[in-house]
Amino acid sequence: MAERRVVWNPSPVEEAARWALRRADAPLTPEEEAAFQAWLAADPGHRDSYQALHATLEDPALAEAMAGLDAAPPAARRPASHAIPRAIPRARRLLPGLALAACAALALVVVWPNIDRYMATPLRYETAGGQGRTVTLPDGTALNLNGDTVVEARLGHGHRWLTLSRGEAYFDVAHDSDRPFEIEAGGRAAITVLGTAFDVDLTRDVVELSVYRGRVRFTAAGAGTGRELTAGQRAAVHNGQLQSLADFNPAAEDWRQGWLETEGITLGRLAERLSRRSALPIVLTDSRLATRQISGRFRLDDPARLLATLGRVHGFTVDRQADRLLLVPAA
Repeated sequence: MAERRVVWNPSPVEEAARWALRRADAPLTPEEEAAFQAWLAADPGHRDSYQALHATLEDPALAEAMAGLDAAPPAARRPASHAIPRAIPRARRLLPGLALAACAALALVVVWPNIDRYMATPLRYETAGGQGRTVTLPDGTALNLNGDTVVEARLGHGHRWLTLSRGEAYFDVAHDSDRPFEIEAGGRAAITVLGTAFDVDLTRDVVELSVYRGRVRFTAAGAGTGRELTAGQRAAVHNGQLQSLADFNPAAEDWRQGWLETEGITLGRLAERLSRRSALPIVLTDSRLATRQISGRFRLDDPARLLATLGRVHGFTVDRQADRLLLVPAA
């Protein structure tokens, strides 16, 4: 399956907001200053956008309005009717600055999540077939990566994002109520949590979520609402639709201990999952094989041997070649 990457292409206004916020936060490094000057020189509109946002951040009207809102008691924020005429001249003086400030502040609010994500350093982890890996993110979240898996994480100030573009991973997410953790799986599903443990399995046609601890919201891409799963529940997104919930035993050994248990999986999907534990990719030579249903509890440490055993029951043979394992319909 071709890897799908999510790329944010910022508009000039979003870039201007990014530089305005970055320069307001702390002095730029020499490298950042050179990049900023190059960005300004690339297009006359860049300088105009930046100066407008920078001026708004420094506008006394904005500071005065914010200070007034912070200092005024709730009752004072709703003046009596007789006080309104005396307030009109002052409001008129502040109105142009406040309108500009409000527009810029709104723009910053809208683009801030993207800016936060864009500025976060991407962390990429990848495994080959037959190789597993355990990593700990800077926030303390632990990832167990199955073979043939690719993830990219970005940890921002107000949010944490991870993209699973291939394979399978078990997540033990560090709790942080100020920074939700969101996973995008193959462009087909989104998972949102604060702190919990769960597994995400991404194959060609299915995204499957299994919750081991806590609560997780699972949403099909493009769907307005999702479904909340709790420990011991499993669900899948197939053909853009969230499927029915199923129960499983979170205490049972799973792929991390070398086991796979299923009440029904297609041979095509099983081949994908077994390929993660195999040094050689597993390829079906006949599309009709892909739809055959397989059930049972299987050891994953010798995929070729397991497939040979299953082939005697389900009518296929395993042709071991130098670069792959071919599943061939039995004569």
